[in-house]
Amino acid sequence: MSLKENRILLASCACFLLFGLNSCDKLDDPVIDVIPVQNPNLVTPEFDPLETDMQRVLVEDFTAHQCGNCPPAAVKIEDWVQAHGEVIVPLAIHAGGLADTNEDFPMDWTCEEGDAFWSDLSFQGNPLGRINRLPSENEGLFLSQWDATLEPLLAATPPAGLQSVVDYIAEDQELVVHTHVTWFQDVDGPVRLALLIAESNIIAPQSWYDTVDPPGPGIVADYNHKHLLRGSVTGAKGLVVTEDAGAGDETVVTYAVDWNVNWNADNAEVLAVLTNSEGHVIQVLSTAVSP
Repeated sequence: MSLKENRILLASCACFLLFGLNSCDKLDDPVIDVIPVQNPNLVTPEFDPLETDMQRVLVEDFTAHQCGNCPPAAVKIEDWVQAHGEVIVPLAIHAGGLADTNEDFPMDWTCEEGDAFWSDLSFQGNPLGRINRLPSENEGLFLSQWDATLEPLLAATPPAGLQSVVDYIAEDQELVVHTHVTWFQDVDGPVRLALLIAESNIIAPQSWYDTVDPPGPGIVADYNHKHLLRGSVTGAKGLVVTEDAGAGDETVVTYAVDWNVNWNADNAEVLAVLTNSEGHVIQVLSTAVSP
């Protein structure tokens, strides 16, 4: 059974036990309060509302292991992480024809979610990036455009604050993610929350041309792939968690999914990505799966 099929997003009518509802209809794209998980040993944590939060920035790097021009983009992201710390939330998305496999590049690092993000782009190519999915969700940025897009976001005031608690139950191969949103500003329209799973320290071949800056050796047999998109809990775009949020509101959700045994929990993280009705990222947070 796939991750998508195993998501515990619609827990039949169990939610009436928490909220006193008369019924709990199954919706294709529901507005969700709290979905109880099936593991009786887990308790949903209590969150205190945040008074403030930093504006974090999702940096999506559309890359591929056969893309010899791509490693400089990863170098830039690592430089940003060193300069700005946890403000920068990287995500490497292997997609496109250069992500195909062959004898030299045998492992397939693509996934359904990455293909969905790739299909968003009106112009597709490696390397391209998205920074908080600005100026639009379907517009990829060339590496030369990244700095100018990032700069104004570093001093931005976030419309929402995020907190997450991740429970990885190794014996059950289950991942449970609790996420709390504190709304600092009004946000009109539907807001989606996507929970994306990334993995770092994946050692595998990567093309790196000697003609780029910084230059590479041609093929790096033991390249360290970081923040590599592996899948999701909620699907690529996530689910609607609130409509027309108001300043001072709070939103709490809990989702669970079967863990993929091919992923290393010690090197994995869950990215909570909040997007507004235009698809722009309004806040993001990375939480380690196995801290």
